[in-house]
Amino acid sequence: MTKKSERHSSSNIIVIGIDHGWSLIKTSDFIFTTGVKELTTQPAFPNHVLEFENRYYAIGEKRLIVKDTKVENENFYLLTLAAIAMELRKRSVRNGDICLSVGLPLSKYGAEKQDFIKYLSKNPEVSFKYEDVNYRVRIVKVMAFPQCYATVADKLSSRKRETCSNL
Repeated sequence: MTKKSERHSSSNIIVIGIDHGWSLIKTSDFIFTTGVKELTTQPAFPNHVLEFENRYYAIGEKRLIVKDTKVENENFYLLTLAAIAMELRKRSVRNGDICLSVGLPLSKYGAEKQDFIKYLSKNPEVSFKYEDVNYRVRIVKVMAFPQCYATVADKLSSRKRETCSNL
């Protein structure tokens, strides 16, 4: 990349917030079941279908089994692509520089933050189809925050030093 292409104007970056739950994926405008099923052939109808690297995936059907971490396989990456597509479609955009703002459970935040950022950043430039629409994005930044932090942030200064867990 040249220096010019490495620079990003914050006005051109699309920030997409995604809560990667074990039950549901949530963005500011969409909620869908945390489900990914690889399909053996191209389906007749593209509804809720992600095409990535010449493979097809049904998105949002049967909920995934909870694993030790969300980076053990490609499932949460594929769900992220679907969430990006939904948010871009709402904005009538198909290409762009993306900043992902993601939440991790408080109980695993410290242990999983760097791995999850690396996992979501692994393909800085990615092309895929969702519901038969082409998307091409650059993941320019991934930021991870504790889930539910916003609900307690304004109360932290008034609290004695305590350990927070399972809020």
